[in-house]
Amino acid sequence: MMDSKPDVLMDHLSHLPALRLNLHELARDQRTAQGQLALRDLTRLFSVLVAGHAAVQTGQVAWSVRGYAHTPLGGSMQPRIELKVSSDLPMLCQRCLQPALLQVQDQVMFRLVEQEPALTQQELEAEDEALFLPEPVDIQAIVEDQMLLALPLVPMHEVCPQPIVVTGLEAQPMDSPARVSPFAPLASLKKDK
Repeated sequence: MMDSKPDVLMDHLSHLPALRLNLHELARDQRTAQGQLALRDLTRLFSVLVAGHAAVQTGQVAWSVRGYAHTPLGGSMQPRIELKVSSDLPMLCQRCLQPALLQVQDQVMFRLVEQEPALTQQELEAEDEALFLPEPVDIQAIVEDQMLLALPLVPMHEVCPQPIVVTGLEAQPMDSPARVSPFAPLASLKKDK
């Protein structure tokens, strides 16, 4: 399944039950793996999407993993990977409450480690994240984790397709004498004492 060429490894393997990669070998051999995963197969990600949207049934998450070795000054060789993920995800706009197709993409660098590092100040300030996983790893789980981390905190259209209608409130100028303070009922309670 793995090609020995240093620049290309595989493409579009979402039909396999689990895509397992040895990330340490990928880094050591400076290879790249890439593919696409169907949104409907990523159950945790699927649960936060607009279920009836066509993009949920036909959508894909594109991913690529590039392995390389890094040797810091005065240090030993460290295997690393760069993970890129991207997809157009149908999410519920929190402004107009209509489906919004949002482009979500992320890129992260991982330093592969043999054991879980202690959370020292140096580790917290590191420019890359330590990744401790048994080999081989299920790349689908890693891709899904990264997509979940990349989701917008508040999904919204850049410009909502329909004007937002607020019911129960009438628009009045701020300096209008007819405007009633929302604290007026509290003021009447204070006067009663």
